[in-house]
Amino acid sequence: MTITGDYSYEDFIKYPKIIRNECLKEKKYKILVNVIDVVKTKIPLVELFFLGEHIANVLRGHIKLALVWDGETHNRFLDKVANNRRALIRTFLSEVNAKIWLKHDHEDEPFLEINS
Repeated sequence: MTITGDYSYEDFIKYPKIIRNECLKEKKYKILVNVIDVVKTKIPLVELFFLGEHIANVLRGHIKLALVWDGETHNRFLDKVANNRRALIRTFLSEVNAKIWLKHDHEDEPFLEINS
């Protein structure tokens, strides 16, 4: 799945339910979402917190989400919020690493990223 356009909190808060519904409909429980092309300004930390919390509430126990995003502003904060709520999400700078992580089913083992 690829998301483009301008960043809007109001739009992004809707995506977890869309992702969950599509994944459950297709009986696919791992998804890569590429948001590299989303035009964004510095995203406020509070928005990242609420997005992470919402992602966890909607996807926890259902979906493993790899997010491809160059958002320097997040410093994996979004991941940490969602992971602390037992959601399987990780943010990557490249699709290559995201795909490897999605195929890796041992979440407690270290993951080595490939520099591309």
